Amino acid sequence: MAQKPSGVRVYNVLFPVYMIFLFFPATWLVILPFNFAFDSLVLWLAMRHWQMQDKKGLWKKSILRVWLFGFTADLAGAGLIVLLYFVTNSLMDFTDFTTWEPLLVLPCVALAGWLIYLLDKKWAFGKTALDAVQRHKLALALAIFTAPYTMLIPTRLLYRF
Repeated sequence: MAQKPSGVRVYNVLFPVYMIFLFFPATWLVILPFNFAFDSLVLWLAMRHWQMQDKKGLWKKSILRVWLFGFTADLAGAGLIVLLYFVTNSLMDFTDFTTWEPLLVLPCVALAGWLIYLLDKKWAFGKTALDAVQRHKLALALAIFTAPYTMLIPTRLLYRF
């Protein structure tokens, strides 16, 4: 005799929902080009805002590293979420955006933004003709506008439970 399902659902998610792309490589086909385009847009707009010369040459020299460092920083932020999950040894329900969860996720977003800044300033723009102030400005713009703010989206909104 078959048993009926108990109706119990497990809503705990270890990673933010956007990290599902790690487990389903087909979504990389959407995420990778979107991230590349967004990094390119932020870089281009920042260069335009500060009226930098040779935008196309600078973009060509740095965009691949900017893009890869952005992913590295995002993964480090997600890794910190996992680490904090295990360190606190509590049942964190990422589908319920309570008052303490932003306190857990904000440092992870900040870590990713800080890493984006450091990696871009030192290595993405390190071999360009930019001076230190220009490298700082571009790295800061990328860190502010490309940090993984999607970590702050409650998964309950995405799952619509």
